[in-house]
Amino acid sequence: MKNSRREMMQWSLAGAAAMAFPAMARGQQVYAVTYPGSIDESFKSVLGPAYSARTGNTPTFTPMLNLDLIGKLQATRANPAFDVALFDDGPLIGAIKAGLIEKFPAAGSRFLAGIPPAFRDADGYGPTTAATLIGIAYNPKKVKAPTGWGDLFKPENKGKVGIVGPTSTLGTSFLIELGRTRGGTETEVEPAFDALKALLPNVGAIAPSPGALTTLMQQGQVDIAPNFFNNVAALRAKGADIAFAVPSQGLILQRISVQLIKNSKSPEAALQLADMLLDPEIQAKLEASPWVTMPSNPSVPLTGQNREIAASVDELLKMGRFLDWKRFVDLRAGWIDRFNKEVRI
Repeated sequence: MKNSRREMMQWSLAGAAAMAFPAMARGQQVYAVTYPGSIDESFKSVLGPAYSARTGNTPTFTPMLNLDLIGKLQATRANPAFDVALFDDGPLIGAIKAGLIEKFPAAGSRFLAGIPPAFRDADGYGPTTAATLIGIAYNPKKVKAPTGWGDLFKPENKGKVGIVGPTSTLGTSFLIELGRTRGGTETEVEPAFDALKALLPNVGAIAPSPGALTTLMQQGQVDIAPNFFNNVAALRAKGADIAFAVPSQGLILQRISVQLIKNSKSPEAALQLADMLLDPEIQAKLEASPWVTMPSNPSVPLTGQNREIAASVDELLKMGRFLDWKRFVDLRAGWIDRFNKEVRI
């Protein structure tokens, strides 16, 4: 998407005036899609008020899973109800193929330059605003601190393990990781399904979503499970009996990117809101307790629970790995179908 001279001029403000948003965006209402749970809560508590203070407008946030969002956007592509949205790596590929999002205008961004290459899209779509980490969540009062994925199979954890299916990013990542420990790859998941079947005696619940899995842990129905670090950290910050273990096999890293919806009725406001998520000041507020979001800007210092994982964003990038979703995204539907048929308790 080419940037007009007007867009370039809008972002040439300096000093105190640079904090003001272009007049053109001031009258635009912006509708943004977040994720259910702590991320939606953090946006409403941090990003919303900050955006209102800078623009005079109040954004509307709607929590929604990516697959549901893609379906809605496909049905209303000429007149979408949303202007900007968060995406995980996998669903983002589908949204791009379906022509539902715009490329991110780098020249119109004040904060993109601070985001490292690992958190930028090679094809020019929206950048990463936060990293999510996949490891092992557990109740430290009920199970021993796990050291690796093999702990899920231990006899003492019979009936205590929770899992989620590959309809979610968490479930797909866990499937691949579990298979990798037994010789599988990102495209060869037969070892993964063998491992899941061997794990079933220990499985106390199969949750329909990561949020539901977190709720099951909070309610004490399961005590150990694969999960996102930010889910665990948000609960722990509220005093829940939950902790996060980095597996000896390493962390799986996932990107949460911000994307501009094609045919938005408020494109300038959408860009303003998206760019604010790259602002170190905003990322620092989201990084702090109780939100404990892992920032994508290396200039944001890690504190609290994030600091327990890594000393900095740069160190975090060395600790884990990203899955190559382009290699297996087209295989995922078959994995979901097979999981639903074969993995039952």
